[in-house]
Amino acid sequence: MEEKTVPQIDLVLALSESLDLISPAIVGHHIRVAFIALNIGLMMNMKKQELKDLIYGSLIHDVGALSLKDRLDGLEFDLKDPYLHSLVGCNLIRTHKPFTKISDIIKYHHFSWNNIDKIEDNGIKVPLSSQVIHLADRVDVLIDWKGNLYNQIDYIIKQIKIEKGKRFGPDIVDAFIESSTSKIIWQDLSSNNTLSLFNNLLGEELLDIDELLNISRIFERIIDFRSRFTATHSSGVAHVACKLAKYLRMSQREIKMMRIAGNLHDLGKLAVPKEILEKPGALTKKEYEIVKKHVYYTYSILKKIRGIGEIYEWAGLHHERLNGEGYPFNKEGVELSLGSRIMAVADIFTAISEDRPYRRGMKKEQVLLTLDDMAKRNEIDGDILSILKSNYCEINEGRISIQKEIVSEFRKFWNEINLNHPGVI
Repeated sequence: MEEKTVPQIDLVLALSESLDLISPAIVGHHIRVAFIALNIGLMMNMKKQELKDLIYGSLIHDVGALSLKDRLDGLEFDLKDPYLHSLVGCNLIRTHKPFTKISDIIKYHHFSWNNIDKIEDNGIKVPLSSQVIHLADRVDVLIDWKGNLYNQIDYIIKQIKIEKGKRFGPDIVDAFIESSTSKIIWQDLSSNNTLSLFNNLLGEELLDIDELLNISRIFERIIDFRSRFTATHSSGVAHVACKLAKYLRMSQREIKMMRIAGNLHDLGKLAVPKEILEKPGALTKKEYEIVKKHVYYTYSILKKIRGIGEIYEWAGLHHERLNGEGYPFNKEGVELSLGSRIMAVADIFTAISEDRPYRRGMKKEQVLLTLDDMAKRNEIDGDILSILKSNYCEINEGRISIQKEIVSEFRKFWNEINLNHPGVI
């Protein structure tokens, strides 16, 4: 039986941090909302499991806001279209069974209290946690972090009171106001001293390698489904990396770790605006530098996950090169492990072989010519490339098959969104 080593909260925090890196204006938003919501939940004497779901839901409540515009629009107190990103977020994570309740919480987290009866008449129950997050989310967007927080408390409370019985439930407003009387809460919020409270409540909910693999597939959807340009990339990389690891006689556990690393290797791209990912023309120097930062974010965020082992390194160093001319750390030669070298080859091979909406993938001859040139320049590992060459057809056909499945899943996903939006069902 596999040992459980990875705290689930660390994974959710990793995703939460990645989502907030898209703009300096929203850094820390999810954690602050979770902290505000949790204090409201404690004041309302919510049960322990409800509080756990409240924390997890708060930490990723904007997971469906896929573009920079979506996230910045969310900073407006009066949202123009609050339902689309809620529905997208719900559909992104609902396939992971432990997150079923959380997906429902996310789905309704912008629903106004005075409209709840309209959908509950249809047999739909809006979770209390959704309503709590709704208020906590709006509290955070009212705060001007350039000013003194303590001088804003009365104003924030006044604005929330105005919406009592309208946008926000009366009991939730009362609980927020009561919790706001503690200066310690506001002090913790302003100093980001919040994580200990989450950890104390959630305890050590640990995951084994198979559970980690399942959650990494949810991450893969979140990372890739932001854009049709990258919709199948991580699945292709994960497949190729696993095949190469198998031929290199890595253990079954290491092969699973390699698949997880493939699923997570572009986690840092959540910090890259969708507008840049989908830019039809050449990137400016500034835009390219933004894109390059994604590997640093992947590396640094995954490194914080306790018990993840070498996965953070394999995923985060996939743009390093043996000759030291890669990024973000300019590592070279012996500094790069076998797993990191495999991931580099898998990423390059998949990127140049796969079809994108704006171009066709390279044919075999061109792919091998490109990779051979990189090996000659000591950018990638020639021995790993030899394994790829010897098993080219099997590896490539498997990649194509997997990515076709993901294309179908991607189209089905967005068809469902388009069918159900703008209403929340």
